[in-house]
Amino acid sequence: MDLRQLRYFVTVAEERSVTRAAARLHLTQPPLSAQLARLEHELGAELLVRHRRGVDLTDAGAHLLGRARRLLADVDAAGEAVRRLGEGRAGRLGLAFVSSTAWSVLGPLLRRYHADRPDVVVEPLEDGPDGVLEHVRARRAELGLLHLPPPGTAAAANPDLDVAVVRREPLVAVLSRAEAGRVGDLVDLAVLAGHTFLAPPRASWGGLQPHLRGACRLAGVEPVVREVALVQTVVTLVGAGLGVSVLPASVRAVAGDDVVLRPLARPAPVVETAVVRRRADAPSPQAQHFLRHALATPEPDVLGPDHARQGRGPT
Repeated sequence: MDLRQLRYFVTVAEERSVTRAAARLHLTQPPLSAQLARLEHELGAELLVRHRRGVDLTDAGAHLLGRARRLLADVDAAGEAVRRLGEGRAGRLGLAFVSSTAWSVLGPLLRRYHADRPDVVVEPLEDGPDGVLEHVRARRAELGLLHLPPPGTAAAANPDLDVAVVRREPLVAVLSRAEAGRVGDLVDLAVLAGHTFLAPPRASWGGLQPHLRGACRLAGVEPVVREVALVQTVVTLVGAGLGVSVLPASVRAVAGDDVVLRPLARPAPVVETAVVRRRADAPSPQAQHFLRHALATPEPDVLGPDHARQGRGPT
């Protein structure tokens, strides 16, 4: 007994006619009748009573019809589930990220991804830059989202990871309203030399503190840095007058009325946010679709042609 024979039997039982069933199945009657006869022989029971008007089910045939429908429905459901997983329309995606990407990149990206793949369960892992890399390496997350180190910063190499920039944004000075009143529309960080600079913790790779230190040094300032766990806390403490900061411009999404953001007077390297993945592993269908969304930006694509935007290859 195979699935094809069961499908043939169910069709005949529903049509109550071998002739009509053959037409529905795009078969001729002889091969269909032969398959039904083989099924009855294998089961050792008569399933159909044939007469001039068509066929009727025997008791054995009625019993098989109910069981066959359930079995075929389960097989169809299993096939659809496998197809959805294979196409990345269902399943799970582990995603590690640093908190400061949540409002600038992650939120909009997840909304677009969820609109296209509502049945994929995204499993978020929030951590610092070094933790994000470790989650990806240890396969606790397939993808990671973090800030790259500024150019010229000594940072551990990551030959086992592929990295692609998904967003670039300028740095801004983050000031209390009282402090903003004492500086111009363009902030020379040299005038803030006597202040405490609040920043997220230093990481061995990436993070925002190296960007702050680099911008200050370009202005001739060696900053006194107080580390604060979260960017949101940095903003709160700046608003309370406990220090100043230099952060990506997207911080405006969490800046309240007590905080003023001002562009820097001196040029400083932009902050690059990137997605990382394990180079040795082929991305899952779920990750492939996420990467296509993430790389739908003007930024360079270095993850390969499978994820390149239309009309562009890897750079």
